[in-house]
Amino acid sequence: VIPGSGDPNLDSMEYNTNPFQDTKQRREAEVRALLDKLSPNMIAIDPDVVGTVEESNPHRRMERQRDLAEEANARKEAEGEVKQKEKKRMRGKNKIQKKLNRKMKNVVDANKLKLQDQREKEKLEKQQEHLGEIKTAKDEAPTAIKRFFK
Repeated sequence: VIPGSGDPNLDSMEYNTNPFQDTKQRREAEVRALLDKLSPNMIAIDPDVVGTVEESNPHRRMERQRDLAEEANARKEAEGEVKQKEKKRMRGKNKIQKKLNRKMKNVVDANKLKLQDQREKEKLEKQQEHLGEIKTAKDEAPTAIKRFFK
């Protein structure tokens, strides 16, 4: 009998001695080793936050989040970082003229207003013509069919 030749009894809780540890256990061991290196006075907790209760009112919480977002957006606008990135489009949809048309889509000028007014007038005329056709069809229909018109 040779000393040390038997099956070893491994203590898996010791640092880095478990040969069968998975990735989660290895990560946990690394974190513990790093925390052991830190001195306790370097680890500090904010005493103002500890013991406070977060507001349970969802309306107030939403307002606070909205205010934070508005502040961040205002800062970005002040710095000039508000440039939206063009998204990738299908072939043929990303050409220069199409990009310019997309940018000009929301721009309102005098010519565009004229065209919109013209379209509205044409729609009204078509509706009036259509109503007139229905009335003439009612008048021309025989008495037996007139009851189907409302």
